[in-house]
Amino acid sequence: MTSHPVLSQYEGFQHFLTCRDDKQWKMGKRRAEKDEMVGASFLLTFQIPTEHQDLQDVEDRVDSFKAFSKKMDDSVLQLTNVASELVRKHVGGFRKEFQKLGNAFQAISYSFQMDPPYSSDALNNAISHTGKTYETVGEMFAEQPKNDLFLMLDTLSLYQGLLSNFPDIIHLQKGAFAKVKESQRMSDEGKMDQEEADGIRKRCRVVGFSLQAEMNHFHERRIADFKKMMQSYLKQQIIFYQRVSQQLEKTLHMYDNL
Repeated sequence: MTSHPVLSQYEGFQHFLTCRDDKQWKMGKRRAEKDEMVGASFLLTFQIPTEHQDLQDVEDRVDSFKAFSKKMDDSVLQLTNVASELVRKHVGGFRKEFQKLGNAFQAISYSFQMDPPYSSDALNNAISHTGKTYETVGEMFAEQPKNDLFLMLDTLSLYQGLLSNFPDIIHLQKGAFAKVKESQRMSDEGKMDQEEADGIRKRCRVVGFSLQAEMNHFHERRIADFKKMMQSYLKQQIIFYQRVSQQLEKTLHMYDNL
């Protein structure tokens, strides 16, 4: 809401974010409760461009956005499920498997010590170190989601909430389109004054412009937010695997001079 060009400027919203005095906060709450420009009445405060805009073009764009938002909602849910499952594997499965591998390497190291005349302390220590390294890597996997996947899931959760609001908003717009068509039909049949039909069309234009503004803002924020999300995720993934690589290179060097 803080990034929204209209809602962020609302006095009531700013009041609830910034007011620290309990008495003033309650007074602001009462003022907000008495605000009559809520719900559909909020549209009465809009000033729209005077330029002509074909309502059929608007309806086509709304239909396209409806299909887009439904598909995006489905894909966001899919990515959320996949990322959540990956978090579960990082914390549980991946750590467990690397620990098992590490224990197995250490078991090999221990077995090599059982016949001292043929034992190589350097090799034994190197293999044991490799085992401990893989245990460390397992812990690194378990800790990694807080650096990347949790941040991704926060963004996806935000967009799940935003997308859930669009069906009702689009339904309102579709209802306005239907009302315009019905009123024009009644006007053509002499069952409604043209002036009244023009008034309905004008109000539909207000709804149409406001929805298109929301659609434009949504796309602007979507592009910025998902760019940031993907960049952050990939950067953290690179850092993570570099750290894993460093651990493996360190244990690899222990075999150089055997």
